[in-house]
This record gives sequence, C-alpha cells and structure tokens, in this order.
Amino acid sequence: MEGKYKMIITRHFATASAWTFSIKPIKELLNRYVTDPHEWCDPFAGKNSPAIYTNDMNPARNARFCMDAEDFCKQIDVPLKGILFDPPYSYRQVSEHYKSLGIKAKSIDTSYNFYTRVMDAINPKLPTGSLAISFGWNTTGFCKNRGWEKIEIMIVSHGGHHNDTLVTVERKI
Repeated sequence: MEGKYKMIITRHFATASAWTFSIKPIKELLNRYVTDPHEWCDPFAGKNSPAIYTNDMNPARNARFCMDAEDFCKQIDVPLKGILFDPPYSYRQVSEHYKSLGIKAKSIDTSYNFYTRVMDAINPKLPTGSLAISFGWNTTGFCKNRGWEKIEIMIVSHGGHHNDTLVTVERKI
C-alpha cells in the first residue's frame, strides 16, 4: 500500500483493440473515474476519449486540437481534475504513427524523452487530488518523483500473443 490509499489490483480478459477506450473493462474503469469530462484532458486522444480537452496529431481524429502532445499540454489553461495518458506504447509505434502522418520521427521522439516531456509539461497544471490514468505495457505512470501515488492497477489480458494492456490510476499528493 502506498500513502494513505489502499491500492487495488485487478485482472480482466478482453479482446484487444487499437482503440483502448472501447475495451470493455477499460471503458468501465473510465466511467468510474471520469465523472465530469469537462475537467479532463487527453493529449493522445485517438478515438472514444471521454475527455473534453482532446488532442491528436492525426487530423482525421475527432479531437479538439491537432498538435504535438507536449505543445498541447503546455497550452492547456483550464482547471483540470485529470489526464488520460494513452500514448503509443513503444518507440516503434511512435515511429509508425509519425510515418503514417508523413513525419519523420526524431531521436527525441523515440526515446524515454517522448513520454517525460509530455508528463513534465502537464504535471504542474494538475492540482493536488487530481487523477492520472495511464495506459501501456508498464505501470510506471506519472511516478512518485512527480508527486503521484498509485491507487489502482488494472491488467487487461488479451490472450494469445498480445501484450496485456496495463492501466495505472494515480492521485496527485
């Protein structure tokens, strides 16, 4: 147990989808936490984001903004209670995403810097008590060193040779 909150760890099975928020147990988790979408942002919105302040580099997505995720986070100037952090899960996926948009990925985009730059840009804008819900192949999330404590981890197994999707819910302390 970290801090004053008891951490919850659950495991579910669901069919894999490129659209993370359409996966049933993930959608149910988001319904529990994202109670007012006007207070949430999503710098990598893709499809089906419950947040109102959405961004996706791909103009074909139905996001409010279409820019680099770090730039999006730097320009956010509304009160927030949470962030949905669902970036490409690997550096290869980052490269493929950029390539699909006709952009050549730079080394800064295919290193640990890719995630930390976005987290560091939004972290000061999230007040104590706010939530970060991160998705990927690890449970690192926003971390203690940025002032966060884990309160829930959900493992979504997809079977076969698919990597599990790991969902990390943290509260800013």
